[in-house]
Amino acid sequence: MLLALPGVGALFILLGERAPGEPISTAPPAVPAEVRPRAKPAPVALELAADGVPFKPHVPHDAEPEGPMHPHPITPAHERIYRENNLIHTMNGAMDVQDAAGLRRLLADYRADYPEDPHALQEGYAVIADCLDKPGEASTAAARAYFAANKASTLRRYVRRHCFE
Repeated sequence: MLLALPGVGALFILLGERAPGEPISTAPPAVPAEVRPRAKPAPVALELAADGVPFKPHVPHDAEPEGPMHPHPITPAHERIYRENNLIHTMNGAMDVQDAAGLRRLLADYRADYPEDPHALQEGYAVIADCLDKPGEASTAAARAYFAANKASTLRRYVRRHCFE
């Protein structure tokens, strides 16, 4: 009996303050009058396929016409991204089996095909290859420098795994 009292008290708190016998309101809260519906984005000129059906816009926030649409086409930029992702996947596989020589060969291809390297992956893979191939103070120091300088790198966990543990 005493154990049920805290539950009953919590029920009264959840129900809020109301006069005895007053019904519990189940109506949704009132919406302020100032709330305005969002403006729809302006329609964009869509590229049409040979059959006259438009392609789905590349940007998901662009307005879409009513009716059927083709998926947006695969462009050379898409194909380049797919090749890069496949190369990164292959480098990760070489890293997982601790194949430093294979990782270096793949890294040379990656450097040749993707010289811009906005995420400093080339340096990260080189550091990991050094840790696998030549473990020691020099490779660990380079790994610590990479780890400290590239806080958002997707390779940090692999640097830690292959160079520090």
